[in-house]
Amino acid sequence: MKARMILRISAPIMAISLAPLAVGVGAAIHIHLSQKSISDALALNVTSMRSSEEIAINMRDVRTHLERYVQTKDRAELEAVPELRRDTDYWLTEAERTAVTERELELIDEIKKAYAYFFSEFDRIAREQPSGDFAVRLKDLNIDGLTNAIITPAQEFLDFNEQQIAENSADNQHMTDQVVLGLALLGVCGPVAGLLAGFGISRGVNRSLVRLSVPIRDAAGKLNEVVGPLTFAGGGGVDELEAVLHRMAGQIGAVIERLQRSQREVLRAEQLAAVGQMAAGIAHELRNPLMCMKILVQSAAAQSSAVSLGSRDLAVLEEEIIRLERLTRTFLDFARPPQLDKRPFEVQSLLQDTVALISGRADQQDVRILCELPSAPVLIEADCGQIRQVVLNLLLNALEAMANDGKVVVRLETTRKSAAAPRSIILRVIDAGPGLPADLGQEIFTPFVSTKETGIGLGLSICKRIVEAHGGEITAANRPEGGAIFSVRLPRLSGHEARMHLAVA
Repeated sequence: MKARMILRISAPIMAISLAPLAVGVGAAIHIHLSQKSISDALALNVTSMRSSEEIAINMRDVRTHLERYVQTKDRAELEAVPELRRDTDYWLTEAERTAVTERELELIDEIKKAYAYFFSEFDRIAREQPSGDFAVRLKDLNIDGLTNAIITPAQEFLDFNEQQIAENSADNQHMTDQVVLGLALLGVCGPVAGLLAGFGISRGVNRSLVRLSVPIRDAAGKLNEVVGPLTFAGGGGVDELEAVLHRMAGQIGAVIERLQRSQREVLRAEQLAAVGQMAAGIAHELRNPLMCMKILVQSAAAQSSAVSLGSRDLAVLEEEIIRLERLTRTFLDFARPPQLDKRPFEVQSLLQDTVALISGRADQQDVRILCELPSAPVLIEADCGQIRQVVLNLLLNALEAMANDGKVVVRLETTRKSAAAPRSIILRVIDAGPGLPADLGQEIFTPFVSTKETGIGLGLSICKRIVEAHGGEITAANRPEGGAIFSVRLPRLSGHEARMHLAVA
């Protein structure tokens, strides 16, 4: 109700405030685009004018040098022509680049044809005639007519662009007049619209207060049945509503106390019911270390009698026994959540030790466990035993989900710190089994949800609790090529913290 009322009041105000802003922004964008369009057009017109002017000037200079050469036979006059020709080639290319209208393209085509014909005749005479007869043949070439065939369309090209500049200037002035008129109308109409909108908003607020008094009276009547009478005189306006709401707040506090007492009683009942769930969870968790110990003992028994358990195997047995003691202690301390013993450690070592622990069972199933780990040390600050419990549970689940002759991939990735997410690690356990049921999704982490016939359904829920206690998250998904992938994201130590830990170690 409160949010709806605020929205109804603020929406018109925001609309009135944003309307001039939108008009101003739209006008600014329109002016910018129009000015850019006109500026681009003017730049093309100026370049076209410069190009046509240079073409005409160069051809007049060519004509002058050739006429002087015919009269004086001075080779210096003839040697000036190639430089003028190269310059004319450049400006002819520029004119062709800036020509956009149909008329400009026609004039450029006419210039190019006349220009090509003139110099083709010039080059032909230069190749066929010796130097003594060259001046005579040039005199018969009709230099004036051929150069005028180039200069005349170049001058038309120049005049056409001058006309385009004049039209663009007129359009620019017209647009400026329209913008000034629009801004004047906005300045006049804006205050009037604000006045009318303010009057409408005040009427709307008054109607909202009247409608608000109805549910308040209804709530007051319901509180009368629980905590005593609450008087409310309608029509008192905002002050009356405020006083009634204060009285209602006090009475609601009394109701909350009653609810809290009821909740404590319900919580006690839930705790008693949860003892059974925790007992089942502890039983499930005891199976993992017992399984590891069983594997080590069976492996040692399968070997020759002269070979005993090595120091590494004994260390693993000791560690698993400690885990059993910790689980038992957890059950006894059920009334309070377990305390995390966070310490920095290298993730690669933990993963390699855990994989080595279940390698015997993997060999029995002909399953390969591949570790894809970064070469550089990756450190996190966490409870090593609990994280190891998560990895072990995921690996055992992967082995149970797969038939013989398969592959499990343990992949460790790192992410850099960004504005959207902090620095973290991502541990993925990928199997090639049948995958997760499509109807489960992330409910696979719910207690007592299991895909195994003999499963209790607490292993993944305990993994989720451990990961979230470390400030991370765990997800599950099916792979397109088959199998499941479990991803664990955990906070990672910064580069400075990791270097300090390595230096101390």
